[in-house]
Amino acid sequence: MAQYSSGTPNTFTPTAATTSANAIVLTVLTAGQLARVKMFNWGGASLTSTAYVTQWARITNTAVTPTARLIVSNNPGTTPIATCNTYGTAAACTADQYLFKQSWNLLGGGGGIVLPIGGEWHVTGGALGTLYSQIGVGNITGADANSSSYGLQWEE
Repeated sequence: MAQYSSGTPNTFTPTAATTSANAIVLTVLTAGQLARVKMFNWGGASLTSTAYVTQWARITNTAVTPTARLIVSNNPGTTPIATCNTYGTAAACTADQYLFKQSWNLLGGGGGIVLPIGGEWHVTGGALGTLYSQIGVGNITGADANSSSYGLQWEE
């Protein structure tokens, strides 16, 4: 299977909300297709100590006005089926029903999780707002400009 990665640009400014995923949303729109999240990461590069709480969750609404994130192919000559976006109308998730939630410090904090074989997060193809067609990341607390970053790697 081909692997791809995407992340937030160095000019990214998150917003904090308990029920939105505004950093990255991985979407598979083609019915019958599957993407598996293999790894995700987060990190900070601030000169001040700022508490952040970040969550990865399934998207529960039909977000609109997408802005594409750059996708890098780890396999030459392949094109991803999935897309990575942010949305003008934020992608929504249910508060405290997350796949992963982490409290961390923007002053050099961060980390990465490699999901175990067989334990990957599956994103199955369907229209926007279809259950399981999107996974996103957003901050519950923390919104400093140009100081945090988020990324993910998946296979199709």
